[in-house]
Amino acid sequence: MASVSKASPKAAFLGAIALAGALHLSTARAEATLYDRIGSDRLGAIANELVDRSSSDPRTSRSWRKVSLHRVKSMLTVYLCSITGGPCTYDGDNMKDIHAGLDITEAEMFAMVQSLRDIMVSQEVPLRERNELLALLAPSKRDVVTK
Repeated sequence: MASVSKASPKAAFLGAIALAGALHLSTARAEATLYDRIGSDRLGAIANELVDRSSSDPRTSRSWRKVSLHRVKSMLTVYLCSITGGPCTYDGDNMKDIHAGLDITEAEMFAMVQSLRDIMVSQEVPLRERNELLALLAPSKRDVVTK
């Protein structure tokens, strides 16, 4: 018959702490926000490139003519940080007010979304995170497309 040795109370305590730590780390990894998974620098790069592309793309540039690109880049970066669970608080105007009077069409919105997809691929954002970000942004379509 095999003998079973009992661990000392100290060894059992240390083992329990190690197990708890391992469980905490695996839980923390599983609960990483979209912001954490995409990364602050990459979200900023996505925002900047999206504004640059959209403001120069003939399909979408019409609605960017009277806009401060620098301000939009900054506010979009904060907005993306906020909606992805980052440490930012977006305190800008709501999407409806921002886009009021711009008469953005479905075609313009589609072109911008396509640019966003292309940018995320070029920034090597994994598919899961790309889809999650698009899902977070999708409800704003009703406030952006007004024509």
